Formats: sequence, C-alpha cells, structure tokens
Amino acid sequence: MYQITEEKRAFENEEKTVYGIYYDDEYNVSNVSASKSTVEGLVEKYNKYKLDPIHLHDVIEDFLEE
Repeated sequence: MYQITEEKRAFENEEKTVYGIYYDDEYNVSNVSASKSTVEGLVEKYNKYKLDPIHLHDVIEDFLEE
C-alpha cells in the first residue's frame, strides 16, 4: 500500500515541508510536491487502482511534467 512521506528541505534560506510517496523500501519517491493534498490524492488513486510499484517512478515523472 502506498503511503505519503514528509520531510523538511531548505529552499533559499527557508525550511519547507515537502511530500513524497513510499511503497516498500525499494519504491520511494521524495519531494513530489509541497502540497500535501496533491500527494494525498495521488496516493489515494494509486492505492485505489492498485498501481504496480514498478511504475511508480514513471507515473510520478508524468505527473511532474504536467
């Protein structure tokens, strides 16, 4: 099951929270978005449609290119 991750990152002398997606130790994409609700929506969709984790990096890359 996909889960949301949270971490603090420094951007131009300011600390911000960014969110990523985690699935097992092998599939982890950090810093997907600074919007928690956006990443929560992605996690919900990936779990609902049972996205195979081998595609996680590809679908995140597609999302970021939109």
